[in-house]
Amino acid sequence: MLVDVSIIASHDAGTGIQRVVRSLLLELLASPPAGFEVRPIRATRKQPYRYADRYLASLTAEPSPVAEERVIVSSDDVFLGLDLASRIAPRRHMEFLAWRKRGVRCAFVVYDLLPVLHPQWFTPRAQQSFRHWLSALAVHADALFCISASVAQEVSDFMQRRFDLDQGKPGVQWFHLGANLPVSENVVKETQTKQQSVLMVGTIEPRKGHAHILDAFEALWREGAQAHLVIAGRPGWHMDAFFDRLTNHTEFGERLHWYPEIDDAGLAQLYANSSGLVMASEAEGFGLPLVEAARYGKPLFLRDLPVFREVAGAHATYFVARHGMDIAPQLSNWLSQLDNGTAPTSYAIECLSWEASSEQLKGLIAKLGTAR
Repeated sequence: MLVDVSIIASHDAGTGIQRVVRSLLLELLASPPAGFEVRPIRATRKQPYRYADRYLASLTAEPSPVAEERVIVSSDDVFLGLDLASRIAPRRHMEFLAWRKRGVRCAFVVYDLLPVLHPQWFTPRAQQSFRHWLSALAVHADALFCISASVAQEVSDFMQRRFDLDQGKPGVQWFHLGANLPVSENVVKETQTKQQSVLMVGTIEPRKGHAHILDAFEALWREGAQAHLVIAGRPGWHMDAFFDRLTNHTEFGERLHWYPEIDDAGLAQLYANSSGLVMASEAEGFGLPLVEAARYGKPLFLRDLPVFREVAGAHATYFVARHGMDIAPQLSNWLSQLDNGTAPTSYAIECLSWEASSEQLKGLIAKLGTAR
């Protein structure tokens, strides 16, 4: 099984997708699908696929090889596009054609369709490369593995509408993501009595709703609220004005905190110390922070999206508003519920480990490997 890790092998920025790629790859390496050997591979826009042995060595603390050999395929191989290599895969068109002629089955993981459904949130280059990537999938994919049922429905509808493919081609299926941040029950219990703080996790980009939530907190702070807003996420694109607002805010370092660079241990501590999690995204493919927070049973305050309902069900508080001033009263009510202990907790959410998530993915791969 050839697992594409082209982006993360070049640079691991620690973003959501790359955390998924790294976590699932480690699980696949530790427990390969029956009958398969797992080999991570990488390519560039100009260079063909090679075995990603240097990246593999970095994961296993093994000596790094001097050179990486070009991938050689056989008829029983399966290619899994685990990384979102939207600028690379379309350039490997001839390589995929040659592989498929040899009998290789190709599957790609689809995290969302946001660059085509909401292009205003992305750079022109990202929009274009994503459209080209989807075209490559229409030509080469035997299966598309989506990270939620919501994304699977969007992908199925879009591929049929955009490319006029035969019904069921490529096959679209879904699995759910996991979480493996460490949990300390003692830490969780100790921090429940500390000053109220609300956590937001994710790259700061236009669709995530950070500005809306800060607007809402500002309204509550003017009314005397003491709750802290804690943001953990790397700076993204089209958000320069927000970064200036954030770092120059009168509450920055007081009731407003930003952690642009934080490792898993630090993120785990933020979850443990928080009173609850806010996700104000206007669209998502899954919402990885939901299941991470659920490992701690944290109350959730979520924009009312179908995919959030899919993941969290009745074990969250949902809001419907597009502006901070409209969110503020709903946020205030939730903060009051946090204080008096009546806010729904997330303990009952089915929170997969990465091992369990990889088992779901391996089940899909097994079906692909036998479908001839």
